Amino acid sequence: MTFRLIFYYIYWSLRLGIPPWYYFQINAEWYNKKKGFYSKIDMDKRIPLKWRLKQSYLDKNNPPCKFPVFLKPEWGQNSNGIKRIDSRDEFLAFNHKKSKIPYIVQEVAIEMQEYEIFYIRDSDNETHCITLTITQVINHSGESYPVNSINNKQVIYQDCTLDFSLHELKKLHNHLQELPYFRIARVGLRSNSKQDLLKGMFHIIEVNLFAPFPINLLDNSISKKNKHQFIKDNMYHLVRISNTTPKEHFNRFVFFKKVIKHYQSKVEL
Repeated sequence: MTFRLIFYYIYWSLRLGIPPWYYFQINAEWYNKKKGFYSKIDMDKRIPLKWRLKQSYLDKNNPPCKFPVFLKPEWGQNSNGIKRIDSRDEFLAFNHKKSKIPYIVQEVAIEMQEYEIFYIRDSDNETHCITLTITQVINHSGESYPVNSINNKQVIYQDCTLDFSLHELKKLHNHLQELPYFRIARVGLRSNSKQDLLKGMFHIIEVNLFAPFPINLLDNSISKKNKHQFIKDNMYHLVRISNTTPKEHFNRFVFFKKVIKHYQSKVEL
């Protein structure tokens, strides 16, 4: 699937005459040039308080008052480097010095259901999402607070977009409007039910801005034909939205910095 995503992105870039490297600048306004990555600490400040989980830089001198908590690299993808810590002793024993990326402490989201919301803005109408998918993350391990990721064999992804009416999708779209103008994003959140999700009763776990994978494509019940069409259509939309990033926000060498940070975040701790 990754090959097809890349192939169609380049295909539409050539067809539309939009440089393919604009892809790496799509959400350039929120890239921390000094740190060289999209910072979770920065992102936390942009999430409305009602949806925000408490998080701060890891400080061994100030252990959390409640457990469990999650320890995360300040930047990372596919849950690389994330650890669940269940006690004060585990917290104090955690060795983060091997990591070249600072660690943060994030409280757990207590809601029962986890969703991944993937969207691409409409290049012709910034208040509208041309693509919006809702994927439920289902973990079969029986753990209360698992670390879910594409590398966790206990996790499956179920595209539930079609379970939402147009009116319900509009409600969810309106919630997303309260976030900054991200051209493409995948928002991980937890809510107790579909009804609570639509009411805006949820907590955001993470916002992925750099090359967010459309996680609905991991649903094995979707046919290859439909996945192929989804990729072809949405790489067209993504190329078009890439051309809307103001050039003054462009960052040099962002791709290479991202690759470096990706491998730094995979250090075993």
